[in-house]
Amino acid sequence: MYLQERYEIIEQVGSGGMADVYKAMCHTLNRLVAIKVLKRELSRNEEFVNRFKLEAQAAARLSHPNIVNVFDVVDDGDFHYIVMELIEGITLKSYIAKKGFLEVKESIGIAIQVAQGMWAAHQQNIIHRDIKPQNIMISKDGKVKVADFGIARASFSDSQDSDAIGSVHYVSPEQATGGPVDARSDIYSLGITMFEMVTGRLPFDGENTASVTMAHLKSPMASPKESNPDIPESLEGIILTCTEKRPEDRYSTAAEVIADLRKALIGPVSQPEAEAALEEAKEQVQQDVLAEPWEEPEDGEPEDEEPLSDKVSWGKSHDITHQIERIFAAAGVLVAIAIVAVLLVIMSHLGGIFGSGRQASQAEEETMESQIAEVTTAPVADSQVIMPNLLTKPLPMMESEARRLLENVGLRMVVSSVENSNEVPAGYVMAQEYPEGTALERNTTVNVKVSKGSGTVELDSLGLAGMEQQAAALLLTERKLVIALAEDYSDTVPAGSVIRYEPASPREGETVTLTISKGPALVPVPDLSNLTPEAAEAVLMAAGFLPVAAGKEHSDTIEAGLVLSQNPHPKQPLQKGQAVQYYISLGPEETIIGVTHYVASIDKQYNLSMELGPGSSSTSVQIVIRLRQEVNGKTVMKNLTEPRRVIGDSVIPISFSRIEGADGVEEGFVELLDLDQNKVLASYPVSFFKTEN
Repeated sequence: MYLQERYEIIEQVGSGGMADVYKAMCHTLNRLVAIKVLKRELSRNEEFVNRFKLEAQAAARLSHPNIVNVFDVVDDGDFHYIVMELIEGITLKSYIAKKGFLEVKESIGIAIQVAQGMWAAHQQNIIHRDIKPQNIMISKDGKVKVADFGIARASFSDSQDSDAIGSVHYVSPEQATGGPVDARSDIYSLGITMFEMVTGRLPFDGENTASVTMAHLKSPMASPKESNPDIPESLEGIILTCTEKRPEDRYSTAAEVIADLRKALIGPVSQPEAEAALEEAKEQVQQDVLAEPWEEPEDGEPEDEEPLSDKVSWGKSHDITHQIERIFAAAGVLVAIAIVAVLLVIMSHLGGIFGSGRQASQAEEETMESQIAEVTTAPVADSQVIMPNLLTKPLPMMESEARRLLENVGLRMVVSSVENSNEVPAGYVMAQEYPEGTALERNTTVNVKVSKGSGTVELDSLGLAGMEQQAAALLLTERKLVIALAEDYSDTVPAGSVIRYEPASPREGETVTLTISKGPALVPVPDLSNLTPEAAEAVLMAAGFLPVAAGKEHSDTIEAGLVLSQNPHPKQPLQKGQAVQYYISLGPEETIIGVTHYVASIDKQYNLSMELGPGSSSTSVQIVIRLRQEVNGKTVMKNLTEPRRVIGDSVIPISFSRIEGADGVEEGFVELLDLDQNKVLASYPVSFFKTEN
């Protein structure tokens, strides 16, 4: 099976509450992709389909190594689907199930990658809302990617099956109660996921979704160390901070989580751990470096009086004190070996699932480098500290993260300049005054350069084509671009939406021209004179118009049963998709001497989009035109047309050459009624005149 004559479906690889997922080959770009097809029962829900498309288009703007990329969002007849990056691997949920629970450093490495993906999305004001192991993919090459960014918003309120039950185990308290959510809601879900990684179980469970939800709201968070005593206090502190009940008590950003996770890879160090590490370091240094016996402090030399464990504190800001720095200075070789080992942890464990025996590639090593804390060399004196590396991979540190790191080691940071960069994103450090490893006096001021981005905006990544004008203008304004508008006809892009834009890569302050669709081009209305109703409808539909039988009238010249008149008139220019009314002849009217009639006429138009606003082209309304009169103190209604459903941006003709009213009543109102809401959209006064046959 082919979709769009481009995507060849190979096999089904998954199924969820809202969509089925297929592996496919894109023959245009010659690459494998994953296609998530919305289930048919949801495809019939117009509101859900629109929300699904908008959220998927938002997700398509994201591009990050730890996010499953969205390539395209497609409507193809009854099929609504998104084309995504294909990840050859397994979900984190399956990985935990296979192993029981994950080792600490492996868990931290995975969590850092997930948090990096979250942070990239949060900077684009996109909240996932459904972070859980089922939505986290581990590829065969060890990369961790978060799936369904943005799409979770569309599915969350509509899923009532096992997917919803699975999600509730990870949902934040504010999200469970329907409150406002922000980045801290995703951070809560990440904390629950980390708990599951290191313990192999969930902190809150129950027989149904209601009991699990109440546990999130009321029950205290369990200590992960109770299930796994090997978990260090540093990681436990991170998990408990992520899962605080109140959002204001959690980490504010995913960047803060990443910073503490990096530190946790080389800490915390308890008193016994520090002493053991020190003894091992002595032996290592003695054997491999100094070739001389280790010298204990001479008698009379002061020693620290406080236990080392009392000098280590962990919480929202996890600082390693000068005492720890001295321990690691002595154990430098050991630490370096340990950090290198971290690079192999995740790959060695994944090897058991995807096939072992393969050495980690350079790309995998670079991925792991982004998961570990920086290793510093030993200070040359107690008054000195070592300059850390602020230019980490694959991204350098953000300005706030770099400032926090330097303050923690005893240095001061000053932003000396903010410059354009084609390689470094805005807000990240692009240069540091002193190289990594430089010995500096405490409280030294370190100048850094911070990027303000390339100065260009890649509009192709924003998904502007097909977006409504107001939404597109808002995105461009947020990026400090000037907007110019042009209009053009389009048979495929709804009126009011973007057909195209230029230039594709403008600089801040430059003008971007948005070409907005006026809908289909104007075409002349066909002549329906003397056609049967069936023939008239066939002619209108072939020309792209909506036929509407408006009523019947007597005629002395047109045979009964044939089209008497139409509105709009023949050859009048009109957009495709608009309604064309036609009237059928009743033949000559019998003349009855002495019969009195009160008749009126009207010729108006009403634009439905004035009522429905932007997006009206994607909706429909059931309408009827009626006459309202007051007869002998009572309100009398009379339908002038049959009820019918029309497209939301239609122009409704309200045109009648002869309206027959109640005897003796000289006034009335012709009303356009929205039957879906029982609401009068427009009301026109008409006057009736007495006639006699």
